Amino acid sequence: MDSAALKEAEQIYPRLFPSGFSLLVIRNGSLVSESYFNGQTAETPNHIFSVTKTFVATLVGVAVQQGWIDGVDQHVADLLPEYSINPKFAELTLEDVLTHRSGVRGSKNFEDLLKEEPRSPPGTVFEYSNHAPNLLTAILDRQAKQGMAGKVSDVPALAQEYLFGPLGISVSEWSKGPNGIPEGGNGLHMNTRDMARLGYLLLRDGRWEDKQILPMGWVQAASENRVEFDRQKGYGYLNWVRRQTDIAQTAQGDIEVQGYFAYGHRGQFIGVYPELDLLVVTTADANDATRDTFFVPDLLHDFVRRFIFSAIMQSDSPPVKK
Repeated sequence: MDSAALKEAEQIYPRLFPSGFSLLVIRNGSLVSESYFNGQTAETPNHIFSVTKTFVATLVGVAVQQGWIDGVDQHVADLLPEYSINPKFAELTLEDVLTHRSGVRGSKNFEDLLKEEPRSPPGTVFEYSNHAPNLLTAILDRQAKQGMAGKVSDVPALAQEYLFGPLGISVSEWSKGPNGIPEGGNGLHMNTRDMARLGYLLLRDGRWEDKQILPMGWVQAASENRVEFDRQKGYGYLNWVRRQTDIAQTAQGDIEVQGYFAYGHRGQFIGVYPELDLLVVTTADANDATRDTFFVPDLLHDFVRRFIFSAIMQSDSPPVKK
């Protein structure tokens, strides 16, 4: 990569995001740029907000890989048999929850999520929810307590044993919901390098070193544009997907880049660009009026497209195509 262009990107990022905390760039398996701002360091943990959702979706993938869950078409009611469920939620699947098409209302009381009348029929309407992913952590927690995941006794221990531990991720906090189970849509705290570890697992199709953490094909399925949101973004399995194709000019010619990303409120971002073997991670506290939730990820991608892609234009190393 062009070191001068990377340096320019490092200088421009805090101008675009005065409240930015970190910027990491990984290409071809190497950490090529790492910058921290506003008193933060590589060890500083931050609230990653809705990036938590992508971690939880990945844990669902782990459950499929381990055989605890048959697949995303499995019904939620079958996985939470002890809960009272409105008959209209009988056909609710894991995929409906993963793609924000669950139809559940915004109740903070977990027991009411599946009791109440659906806002819309499951599987039909995209409605972003911070509450529906709690169904996923509840399912995983139940499996741990049932002994399906070995000696672990709850979802934090399950996550540590099968995801955080193997990837070397240190979680400083994971907030619990009103039912005492860690939140599925929010609440994880960790540093930027640990966020990058999740991105790198996805970039490598679910493989970490010599171990296949996720089922073959899971990452491809999770990063497909399954639900349209706006002109620029769609949605996969609890992560955002670029709908527009960008062009990166390299020494080997123009490369079409799609990309997908985990995004959390106020500028937490894991941008994965498989066509370029590129990973970009940021953290921030962008909480002013110009930084609304759905505008910031577009701004972050534009920054990557304009200033990170340009750093690889003259690269002699061939991009890795997915």
